[in-house]
Amino acid sequence: MREPAARPAAALLFHQTEEWVWPGGFLPWINRDVMGSDDDEFPIDRRLGFLINVGFGWGLTALAAASTSAGPATALNVSHIGNAVLHVGWGLKHRRYDPGLVSAVTALLPVGALGVSRALRDPEVSRRSIAAGAAAGVLIAAGMMPAMKLRLRRRRATA
Repeated sequence: MREPAARPAAALLFHQTEEWVWPGGFLPWINRDVMGSDDDEFPIDRRLGFLINVGFGWGLTALAAASTSAGPATALNVSHIGNAVLHVGWGLKHRRYDPGLVSAVTALLPVGALGVSRALRDPEVSRRSIAAGAAAGVLIAAGMMPAMKLRLRRRRATA
């Protein structure tokens, strides 16, 4: 059974709306509070934010919806879980709200966990495609922060 594409897409829309529109404030939070930058729009600026959200987020969502393999859907669900871990972990550590926390708890985490769980329980789903999707999802979720921190270090080194 294929995972319905509407759930991960709705979770992503809710999450990106919370981060960027209402209440917003994602760029200053991620850059200053998480990355330690002294700039609201670096290492993630609006252009890179657009690429990440549309290219990775919606690109992977479209791929998952169109694919007959469980790999892309698993990658999307695991990346949702990883994104939720970032928001929830930071919120708990600092004991305050961050832009994306509510949707991470109420949408990304449960939708991601449900999607992975459904794939694992389905005997018709290839374990290899689940493993490949999980690896891709971990790479997307865990690889973003080191890449952005490297971008920040390089800027500081040339300043």
